[in-house]
Amino acid sequence: MALSGSRPTSAAASVMQECRACRDLERGRMQAAAARDLSKVTDFSVLIARHRARHRVTP
Repeated sequence: MALSGSRPTSAAASVMQECRACRDLERGRMQAAAARDLSKVTDFSVLIARHRARHRVTP
């Protein structure tokens, strides 16, 4: 099952590789997709988008 969504830029990808929360959220989304629980996949997608937005915030 392919998951839709934009792919992060290389700079954003490097931050996400180091972020444990990003990895945990991605893992949860993959597990939900494997279980074919599309409601959970959507929930994780929203949580991931919200979390990634916090990476972009600059003080």
